[in-house]
Amino acid sequence: MTRRLTGVTLFGLGVLCLLLAGGLAWIIVPSQKKVPLDLIPPDVVVADDSATFAQAKDGRVTVEQGGLRSRTGITPDFQAAADLTGDLADETLIWNVFHATDRADTGEAINRAESRVALDRSSGAAVDWEGQCHSENPGVACLAGNVDFEGQLYLFPFGTEKKTYQYWDSALHRALPMEYMAEENFNGLPTYRFEQQIPQQVVDMDPTSLAGLMAFLAPGATTGSVTYRAARTLWVEPKTGAIVGYREQQHRELVPDSGAPIVIFDADLQYDQDTLAALHDQAADGRTRLMLLGFWVPIILVLIGLALMIGGFLLTRGAPGTGRRTPAHAAEPEPAPAQRTP
Repeated sequence: MTRRLTGVTLFGLGVLCLLLAGGLAWIIVPSQKKVPLDLIPPDVVVADDSATFAQAKDGRVTVEQGGLRSRTGITPDFQAAADLTGDLADETLIWNVFHATDRADTGEAINRAESRVALDRSSGAAVDWEGQCHSENPGVACLAGNVDFEGQLYLFPFGTEKKTYQYWDSALHRALPMEYMAEENFNGLPTYRFEQQIPQQVVDMDPTSLAGLMAFLAPGATTGSVTYRAARTLWVEPKTGAIVGYREQQHRELVPDSGAPIVIFDADLQYDQDTLAALHDQAADGRTRLMLLGFWVPIILVLIGLALMIGGFLLTRGAPGTGRRTPAHAAEPEPAPAQRTP
């Protein structure tokens, strides 16, 4: 009886292990493939030691050469995210984003911008939200509804695929194709490399800012425009969708109606070492956790479950009283009738 009870118990534990494995793989892990609402991303810095840029200083605009350092800081708005309703509730991040570009040698400000953006917690893509805004003019408020963010901005989806995504371009204020190119090992992580090519084109520019450039850099011209082209390369850790490597080659020219074009920005911006280290650690931790819970633990539970079920079945089958028994009256043959003597 004890052997039979042990076998049944082991078989039941095996079934429980299989159920736990399925729950981890198909319920718990998929529910974890969302950016935590309380996540505070690290500051991200891109830099170029030898860039060309226009700088406004002491009431003048000049074209300078030197190092540039551009920092992006993100502050999650937890209350705004908690107040969302409908389809956005519990599925959306609200981030306040601040960009600061400075000279590397003197720390003087070159450019400032701020944004408010809503991002889907699973896909990382921008979602339609009435509070989104963008401002590139210091002292000018970021007015809700003055921009329509779309595509990927700071995150790619959990389980990033080998396909083309739409990636936001802040100069053109729209999303453009970001093409998958190859699998690569980048900074010690398996990644997908994506590239975006933006051909030279005229960009919209604040009339006051354009007039200031024209006055100092092309005083003999009456009208002009600014052209822009860029190439971006991103390395994405596909399990978490984290952008762990970034390179942006950007070129802008002031094109007056008379005279030669003037380069006002030319830089090859890449993550600095502190940023690479921070993003590597964050992506590696997330990747390890997802692989552990979504693959290795379920496999181990399945193997343990099958072993317990087989062991329990064998114990139960071999326990006394479980086999088929021969009826007592059939155990021995009946005696043959005695032969009569005439």
